[in-house]
This record gives sequence, structure tokens and C-alpha cells, in this order.
Amino acid sequence: MSLAWFRGAAESLTLELGSKSAVIYGENGAGKSSFVDAVEYLLNDGKIGHLSHEYSGRHQEKGVINTHTPADVSAALSITLDDDSELRADIKRNGTATVSGAAAAAVHKWDYRRTVLRQDEVAAFIRNTKGGKYSEILPLLGLRPLEFAAENLRQLAKMLERQARVRESRAELEMIEARRKSVFGESSDPDLVQTIAGRYEKYCGQGGGATEAFTQCAAITAAIGQRMAHYSDEQRRHLILREMAGFDLMSSINSVRSATAELASAAEPLLAEKLEVLRSTGGFIAAVQASNEVKCPACGRSVPVDEFRTHVNNEQDRLEGMLRTFDRRKTAIGALCDSLKALQSSVSKAEVESWLTQGGLEDSAKELAELSVAQLRVNCSEDALRQIETEFLPLVVAATAAAKDAPPDVQDLAADTRLIEVAREVVSSRKLAEQLKYLIALVAFLESLESGVRDEIRGRSQRVIDELSADIQAMWTILHPGEEIEGVRLYMPEGADKAIDIELKFFGVEQESPRLTLSEGYRNSLGLCLFLAMAKREAETDPPLFLDDVIVSLDRKHRGMIVELLEREFRTRQVILLTHDRDWYAELRERLDSASWLFKALLPYDRPAVGIRWSAKTSTFGDARAFLTEAPHAAGNTARKIMDTELALRAERLKVRMPYLGSNRNDHRTAHDFLFRIIADGAVCFRRKGASGYEVYADAITSFRATDKLLVTWGNKASHGFDIVRSEAEKLIADCEATLELFVCPSCRKPVYKLVDTSAELLQCECGHLQWRYGKA
Repeated sequence: MSLAWFRGAAESLTLELGSKSAVIYGENGAGKSSFVDAVEYLLNDGKIGHLSHEYSGRHQEKGVINTHTPADVSAALSITLDDDSELRADIKRNGTATVSGAAAAAVHKWDYRRTVLRQDEVAAFIRNTKGGKYSEILPLLGLRPLEFAAENLRQLAKMLERQARVRESRAELEMIEARRKSVFGESSDPDLVQTIAGRYEKYCGQGGGATEAFTQCAAITAAIGQRMAHYSDEQRRHLILREMAGFDLMSSINSVRSATAELASAAEPLLAEKLEVLRSTGGFIAAVQASNEVKCPACGRSVPVDEFRTHVNNEQDRLEGMLRTFDRRKTAIGALCDSLKALQSSVSKAEVESWLTQGGLEDSAKELAELSVAQLRVNCSEDALRQIETEFLPLVVAATAAAKDAPPDVQDLAADTRLIEVAREVVSSRKLAEQLKYLIALVAFLESLESGVRDEIRGRSQRVIDELSADIQAMWTILHPGEEIEGVRLYMPEGADKAIDIELKFFGVEQESPRLTLSEGYRNSLGLCLFLAMAKREAETDPPLFLDDVIVSLDRKHRGMIVELLEREFRTRQVILLTHDRDWYAELRERLDSASWLFKALLPYDRPAVGIRWSAKTSTFGDARAFLTEAPHAAGNTARKIMDTELALRAERLKVRMPYLGSNRNDHRTAHDFLFRIIADGAVCFRRKGASGYEVYADAITSFRATDKLLVTWGNKASHGFDIVRSEAEKLIADCEATLELFVCPSCRKPVYKLVDTSAELLQCECGHLQWRYGKA
């Protein structure tokens, strides 16, 4: 990887890995996370998550580009793969970037969430919601196409219901059925057809050729019209009055009022509930995670988590009932408007003009003529209903009374006209009923398909989740051997399609979430296992893993097991570990195989124009040298602390037997304690190959003694006071580095404890030039 004027990097910074894994050490602020930022930048289309805020600029240019970049220079970064293909991004001053290179296809297959784990992301999966966990794992399940299919089926069913007007059609059929019952009672369809046939014979004679009920209704209507054409004005007036008498305005008004009252009774609590939704939306997710109860987004009431799904279903049923009432009101308004429209037509006819005048109904007729039925359909208020009652209903009442005096033949004709109108409406609605039946079946079919797809998703998900759980449990066992926290696994909660959570056994007790009992350190350890288990499934694309300061909250006992975990599970994967923990870096240098691992250290950050810098050595003495100018005592103290750690590791590898100390003093030994025993044992144990065979490595023992004296004198002075000058600190650092170098073979560059011969109680380097005969101590 190469960086130039990107984040903390200045003119040029290259991380040369040679296809090996690496451990990169740098104190806080040294700039090591800039490498991780570069990976995220390339994988996430020029965006870095922790820079996504209002201060970073439209294209994050205020955070991505080094603040001291020269005016004529652009920031750049690149990744080169082991086939020499490259992915490069050149970033302009405004933050826009040009990305190019033959490695683009390969690198863009890397999933950022499976490639990079940062310190603040270690326990993020555990803190996430059940749905969020599912979204994290979904790419690993390989079920995204099925998820799309299930969602498309759901949307298709909804769209079908909406565009086919299923609700409206159902309400319309209910109104037609109500009119049928008012005219035909409980008669069956065959009885209805027989009634139509009888009227057809009455008005069209036996010679009529129509056989279908609908055609017969049309023929009857035409025959009635012909008879009416030969009627006198008085007969036609009686027919019109009979027609007006048939407009059941009061029934329609009552239907509208009933539906309106039902909606009104639900409207006030519904408004209160929606306001509560607005108040509770922000905390809804947190409530789901942190409480045994959640506030329902539909009604605002607190509901136990395990009852939540049933409660939501009940709320959906309640709201769907309200929708049905709304449709019923809409249909009732439509029927009322149709009656008023027909009443307008009847009142406007010349045959009833004199009747209106005689009855003093001219004003009502005039108001009716001026009524906007179209506006009434949009806004049928209670005031409008009262106007219909007081001004238009009297027209119907008067027409009903006057129609009683109509001649019998006119009454029969009017009754048959009404009967055939309803019959024709019923017959024509059969097609609508068949369409509705088909649509309802089709919607049900789509819903069953969606359910089947989701069952398939759940089945496949469970198999992958079981495999992931096995890996998580195996990794947890490596990090926490012999501990009473076991059975760590992922599971899919009952009744949830898109949810995943984590359960475990805590001292034999089942726990539905690690957040109940695990400490922060244990949760972070579990988060690391989760990340690595998911990353393990990305082996086909073989992306490297970037672990950025992921062991901050782990104690020494557990972080020490990470080496075993990486060696066992990720031996063939490239892993880049970044840490600010000097002791852990020193331990990793000793424990990881240098044949497949590189070790690099960053110098402390100086200033933006200088940028991130590599130390010339793999040791961490660059931290000590950074203090030489301003604080020589801090440089000496840092060198002594480094030696405390480095010599402890070497004494352990050399099997140096240290005297037991009481209490916890064994963990607080100093460099002097270890050097004292190494010098004593080294006089007989430490050998190098000479011209005539192996001989005691006297030069090393002499150097050890000299360094020990400096640590006791200048090192202690630096740790407990300020009485050390720069030249003394420089010599102390140089001698400490030289001492540690004596444990490394000058020929093969491997440490003296590289190879072990337990039968001979012997340690040696790879080429055998250096030996440590611990059995002679």
C-alpha cells in the first residue's frame, strides 16, 4: 500500500508487505489507522465512516487530504496485489477522486465489513438490533436475491390490491347486495333469473329472442320505455313520482352517518396514537434492545417484547377494520349522490312542474338543481346531510304520498322499472364478483409465494447460521479455554423473518443476549470472534484482514490467545494487525513466525508536513528516541520500560528459571531482574560456533553486564527523576538495542530460541550458529 498526502501521510509512504502478514506498531497518533482509512476509502466509494459528519466537507476533503498538502500536489493512494495489478485513487483538492487500475475488479469484491475491524467496531455487532445483525450476515447467506424476490412479491400483492381497487370493489358489491335484498329479499340466483324471465315474457312476449338475463333486462327496459312514450302527461307524472318515491335518501343518510360516527369514535385515539408514534420513534430501536417492553409504533402502548408480534397483528386488524368502514362510508356517499343525481333529473322534468308548484316545493326543487353533487362526493359533511334532510327529503316524502294515487298499471310499471334496474345491476355485478374472487385468490397466491420464499430463506439461513455458530464457538473456546461461558451461538428468534441474535450459557444458565452478563472485555472478545467467523467465510475472495487496535479492552491472558487463534484459523490468510500496545507488539514479534509475518514500527508523529514515518528498526525504541530533544529523562524511562517487556519475553523463551516472588511481584520484575539471571545462566548456556566448535558467547555476556549497569544507574534515574542528559539517554537506548540484537543470529537472522530440541534441552537458531543449552543452567 502507498499513501501520499492522504490523511496523516505526507509526500510518500509505502507499506511493503511482500504478500506476508504484518504487525504494525505505532503509539497513539502515529498514523497507523491511515492505512485502514485508505482501504475503507477504496472499498466504500471514497467515503470513510468516521469522517461522515458536517465538518468534513461534501466529499470529506477536509478530513481525507493532509492539511499541509502543497498547493500544486494531489493526494493519492494505491493498493498493489501480488500479481502486480494496482488500484489507485487520485484525489483532487475538492475531494473528488479518479479511481483506476487493473486490480479494481479484485479489490471491489472485498466486503469492507468482512475485511476491516476497528477498535470502535469490535462490539458493534453485539450492540446492533436483531434486524441489524440480520443485515450484517445477509451477504454471507447468499440470499439477497431471495430477499429481493420476497419483497417484490409483497409489493406486487399490495400494488395488485391497490390498482385493481379490491377494497372499493368489495364495498360496491356489498351495496348492490343490500339493494338486491331490499327488492328481492332472500331469493336465490335461479329465482332472480326466473323473475327476470317472467318480466321479459310480460313486456316482450314469448317471441323475444333474448335468453341471457342481462340481455333480457336490457330488452325489458327498452319495452318499458316504449310504453311510457305512449303514456299521457298525467301517467308520466305518476311514473316520475313513483320513481322519486323509490329514492331511499333517509337510508343512505343513515348509512353515511353510521360510518362517519364509527370513524369519528376511532379518530381521536388514532390521532393521539400517531402523535405518540412521533414521540417514541427515536427511542424505538433502543427500547427493543434494552428493555423487556417496547412501545408499539401503531398505538404507543408499552407491550412485552414476546407479545409484540401478536400485538402488531391485532393493531393491523384494527386498522384494516377502520379502512373497511372508510370504504363503506365512501360507498354510502356514492349511493346517496347517485340518488340525488337521479332526483335532480326527475324534478327537472316538465311533467312534475305543476305538482311542485301545487305542493309549495319550488324552493326545494331550486336548491336541489343548484346542488353540486360532485362537491358532495368530495366533502359530505353533517351540514350537507342536514340540508338534504330538511330541503330534499320532503320532495321524496311528498312524491311517495302522491304516488299512492297512481293508477294500478302505472304503479306496476314503476315497480317493474325499479325491479329490473336492480336486477340488471345484480346480473352485471356477477362479472365484478368473479373478478374480485379471482383477484382475492391471486393476492392470496402471491402472499403464499412470499411465505414460501421466506420459509426457504429461513431454512437456508439456519444452515449458514449453524456453521457460523460452530466457528464462533470454536474461536471463543480458543480465546477462553476452560471458562464457564459456553454454547455461544447465533439464533433466529421465533416469529421473526429478518432477525438474528446471540445466545450463550453463563455458568450453566441460558442467556438470550451476551449483554445481560458479559463484561465489556468479554463482549469485545465475542465481537472479535463474530468478525473472524464471518471473515472466514470470505475465503473464496481471499481478502486480507485489517485488525486495527482490536485488543484494547482484552487483558493479557486473553489477548495472548489471539496468536493461537490466528495461527489455527487464518494461517493461509493475510492479516494486518495494527496496535499501539508496545508490550503486545513485543510479544507478537516473539511468538509469530517471521517466515510469514513482518513486523514494522512507526515513529511518533512529528508534524503534517513530515507525515507518517517508518522506524528504521522493527523494535519500538523509536518511541524512546522521540523524547531525546525535549525530555531525555522520558527517553531513558521509555527505553527501560521496553527492556522490561523485551527481556521478560526472551527469558521465557530461553527457559530461564526465575526465583519465585511473593504475591503479585512475579508480574512486576524489571529488566535488571531478567538480565541478572540471563547473565548468570548465559555463562554456561549461551554459545556460538567458533573455528574449533562451540564456545561460550563471552562478548554477549560482557555486553549484557554493561547494559545492566546502565539500566540500574541511568535507567533508574530516568524513571524516578530528571537527572539524565541527552547523551546518556542516547547511549542507554543504543546499548539496549545492541543487547537485544545479540539474541539474533548474524547469519540466518533467526533468534537463538527458533528451534527446540527437548531431548537435548537445547535451543538454537535456524542455522545452528547460536545455541542456548538451558539444561546446563
